[in-house]
Amino acid sequence: MIISKLLGGLGNQMFQYAAGKALALRHEVNIKVDTTSLKKDSKGEYTQRNFELSIFETPIDVATEKDLEAFKNLSNKKLNRYIKRKFPSFYSSLIVFESGNRYHKEFLKYPANTCLNGFWQSEKYFRKFEKEIRHDFTFQKNIIEQNQSLKELISKTQSVSIHVRRGDYVTNKNAKNFHGLCPLNYYEYAVKHIQYRFKNIELFVFSDDIEWCKQNFKFDLPINYVETNNAASDLYLMTQCKHNIIANSSFSWWGAWLNQNSEKIVIAPKHWFADDQIDTRDLILENWIRL
Repeated sequence: MIISKLLGGLGNQMFQYAAGKALALRHEVNIKVDTTSLKKDSKGEYTQRNFELSIFETPIDVATEKDLEAFKNLSNKKLNRYIKRKFPSFYSSLIVFESGNRYHKEFLKYPANTCLNGFWQSEKYFRKFEKEIRHDFTFQKNIIEQNQSLKELISKTQSVSIHVRRGDYVTNKNAKNFHGLCPLNYYEYAVKHIQYRFKNIELFVFSDDIEWCKQNFKFDLPINYVETNNAASDLYLMTQCKHNIIANSSFSWWGAWLNQNSEKIVIAPKHWFADDQIDTRDLILENWIRL
């Protein structure tokens, strides 16, 4: 059995599930998710999150106490973590703690009884099983139906989604210092880049701070401020746009990745974290543009 520990919001949970599902498919075993960290009190240090993968049609199994008990006696000492990451084929059962942001090539050698603890933010973990991951991330019918009118407008236009992540990136000191904010000129350059390739584009803005966007965006283009007040609806509608301008956010990363337009342009920020020393080369796809 593969168990993937869920941390963070919807986008992070999708990465964690996708990596775990790919490993489970490789070994032909079941995948379950560990939600215990979501239930802990954050005490204001980070944004409290809930289990958010229920927006998809595919049922996702949650690990029981008995499932997790099987991993409790495995050593978590720092040296042991390093050895297990480097030489996983020596073990029949592992708890693996991610180290850094680069893709771990040893991932493919993790055994069929593995508990994953980390963010696993790279398509490389699940690229071989893209078809299966896309299937599992099929949105529930009610989400599709309740957004039908906006979806039709998006499909009729040369639609470009713009995601602006503010929220806890502004209000939570730890999140602000770690992630940072995409500057306004990033969005301006990104829109100009797409305008150079496609005429008559129409913008669809998604944000947890729509009022800020209305006050600061000055594009001389048709612009729609999407106010669904629902993360699942926003994510679904971003996938329906023809092109995507994403924030430094795993949420809009998935909006772009799930977009199936073969001619799509995806623009991502060059500065994903406040600390430019953090290596994100495995996070952004090679055919996406970084500005």
